[in-house]
Amino acid sequence: MTAIPPLQLTQPETFILESLTVDDETNQRMDGRVLYEVLRLQGKNPIYYYFRTQVELIKFAEIFRASGYRYLHLSCHGDEQVLQFTFGQTTYSDFSAIFEKKLNNRRLFISGCSLGNEVFAKAVFEKSGGMYSVTAPTRKVFFSQTSSFWPAFYYMMHAWDTETMKRERLSQVLERLTEVFEMPMAHFFRNTAKKGIVDCRQFGDIAVAEALVPAKEALPGEPQAKV
Repeated sequence: MTAIPPLQLTQPETFILESLTVDDETNQRMDGRVLYEVLRLQGKNPIYYYFRTQVELIKFAEIFRASGYRYLHLSCHGDEQVLQFTFGQTTYSDFSAIFEKKLNNRRLFISGCSLGNEVFAKAVFEKSGGMYSVTAPTRKVFFSQTSSFWPAFYYMMHAWDTETMKRERLSQVLERLTEVFEMPMAHFFRNTAKKGIVDCRQFGDIAVAEALVPAKEALPGEPQAKV
């Protein structure tokens, strides 16, 4: 049996967990799977799992911890109160408890509507105080956006540095891509200059508000936002 690596020893790779609706599954609207394939083409070694229930998520959280991967990417539906799975949902506090301490020295990226909010971020940081950051959309998003945004994001981060994601570079990339894809994001982190409080940087709100053609509707054939 392979020993679980110490928390401080991580690999600069992405562990993708995805849980969407049955309709999404039927129509192959699975941006986590798209990201997995693109990362492989980029020469990375992502891990991908699809789950449908919270019980499965609990098991995959253990597998994530054992992997030693530094980046957890979660693709799911959500809102200002819960994360939604194929069969069921979980509260912010329950999600945070499932990943308690497993996100220390790691970054969490979420592809799901409105999960870039302070309540969610603080709940996760409360259980994984040594986590580097949480990054997620602040509004409704569509598959046509997320399936393009995230591959571009990881490409730009890895093209700059294959080993780390520095905060300055993260800010530069998020600033550019949120404007291009009209997808506002929030990036939460512990601010050591402010005694370690959970701080936030918002990206894309002004650019999207002033866009000539705001991405308010899905592309033809895409019936709903990722909520």
